[in-house]
Amino acid sequence: MINSLRDYIALLDELGWIDHITDEVELLQIPTIMKEQEQKRRTVLFEHVKGCRSPLINNLFPSRDYLGRLFSCEGRDVTRVFAERYEASIPPVLVDSGPVQEVVLSKGEFDIRDFPFIQHNAGDAGRYITAGMVIAKDPVTGVRNLSFNRMQLKGPDRTGFRMSPTQDLENYYNKAKKLGRNLEIAVVIGNSPYELLAAACGPARDVDELGIAGALRGAPVELVKCKTVDLEVPANAELVLEGYLVPGEMEPEGPFGDFMEFKIQMMDNPILHIQTVTMRKDPIVQCIGAGSKDDGTLLSTPREAQIYNVLKAANADVTAINLNLVNNYLTGVAAIRKQLEYEPKNLIMAAFGSFKFLKNFIIVDHDVDIFDPKDVFWALSTRLRAEQGVMVVPHTVGFGRDDHGIHTAKLGIDATAPLNCWDEFARVQPPAWPPES
Repeated sequence: MINSLRDYIALLDELGWIDHITDEVELLQIPTIMKEQEQKRRTVLFEHVKGCRSPLINNLFPSRDYLGRLFSCEGRDVTRVFAERYEASIPPVLVDSGPVQEVVLSKGEFDIRDFPFIQHNAGDAGRYITAGMVIAKDPVTGVRNLSFNRMQLKGPDRTGFRMSPTQDLENYYNKAKKLGRNLEIAVVIGNSPYELLAAACGPARDVDELGIAGALRGAPVELVKCKTVDLEVPANAELVLEGYLVPGEMEPEGPFGDFMEFKIQMMDNPILHIQTVTMRKDPIVQCIGAGSKDDGTLLSTPREAQIYNVLKAANADVTAINLNLVNNYLTGVAAIRKQLEYEPKNLIMAAFGSFKFLKNFIIVDHDVDIFDPKDVFWALSTRLRAEQGVMVVPHTVGFGRDDHGIHTAKLGIDATAPLNCWDEFARVQPPAWPPES
């Protein structure tokens, strides 16, 4: 069973799906190598980073095949299996101790700049934590939340901290501000893939994502109490930064290259004050490149499952869903066995309603390989009837950071063949060989 990042690395070693770079590398070399590994669709472990105390791992999810091994299924079936498990919950359990607290360092005993957090892009303001799974609790209800937030290194025990207005975490932050108290934060780095995927889910606000992580794994997540904040963290993680945000305290942060591969300009964001670092004796740090295949797979897989469940509830015969066609989850495609002529339009609207960031959604027939952009465009070229198959929905809620109104309309495309005309639209196949007797 995969209970930790190290278990996952062992699996990838067994499969031959990970490259170990044993030569010493400079921090500024790493992003270029990460891009090369992304093209190869292979995980990479930098074992020796100059001037840093820990190895660095990247590209945990370079393709759906990796997720297929985690969920014991074919890559194209990941969405269905994830959706089935997502509907369940296995609550976490509290344990007395865990590897993540083998070493405990108090303020003044650590410098987060000693860890291999990198500058990802030429225009970035500096080095960033990009794979930190943030754990916080609602100051009023105590409900726990998991999220991902970028953090610009600003000193030995301080980082910038970016929150999205649509995140539960910013809701918690605003509640703490009204109460006049700090919001406690635990940043967990080096997690098992199940915790990472659960943190990307974005369920209803009263749902604990650690229960989803348990359901994805098929066993509860083991947690330990933090040392200086009233939070619990996965016992088998690699590294935890315990700290707090002071509501109303803001500093300039950025620029930073985001998941759409644009540069986000400098803005005022809160500051994370780190009190304590707990870790394994030899922690492995993870980073995620914004807009990479790794990033796209992590963010899109839970949303695919969410949309799958919504479409299935509408009695659609869904064969596959892909929200990682272009390394971000703003454009998606689903393959169905169409049952009614105008059914795809209803399904498109259901998909938009279930995930507000979704901007473009295409529905094709079951014989189209939706994981191959060329095949999706083939369907657009050969089956789309634009006068009735293209739907534009104006004035909608979309991705929030949008000064130019680029994400306030949605495009739906029905690229399915006409109903009951399959003899005319079935794709040709080579003759059977050997011939049937």
